[in-house]
Amino acid sequence: MKMIKFFAVALAAITMSLSACKKDEATPATPKISGASLLTGKDWRITAAIVTSPGGTIDVFATFDACQKDDLLEFVANGTILEKEGATKCDPADPDTAPGGFWALIDNDTKLRIIDGDTTIADVIELTATAMRLRISENDNGAVYTNNITFVKN
Repeated sequence: MKMIKFFAVALAAITMSLSACKKDEATPATPKISGASLLTGKDWRITAAIVTSPGGTIDVFATFDACQKDDLLEFVANGTILEKEGATKCDPADPDTAPGGFWALIDNDTKLRIIDGDTTIADVIELTATAMRLRISENDNGAVYTNNITFVKN
């Protein structure tokens, strides 16, 4: 009789412990959004351009004319860049859009290569659906110039 009580108590304990355990649910992995999909399909407007050099820091964006501050860039999925005039044109005869060169994200989306007569490689500091920050470093005979450019989705 004691053995039956022992099995009944053991069976109850096992049943309770099994019902209390719940299988850990795996957290689904968030799919990585490609840099190209974040970059393309929208117009980008420069909101800041700072150059740091051995001689100091210059706010280049502050020197832009008002008619340049509303200009846009579109990175097209086919690897081309379109330059678009904003609402304010510097020259009314300027076309609304013009070819701006070619682009490619390289090194696992950490760098943006732009070819527009020259080839520029920019470090991608931030790239989201609404913001992009690029850093371009140039060495001119040992003097390093760093350009930090901020864009927002227009």
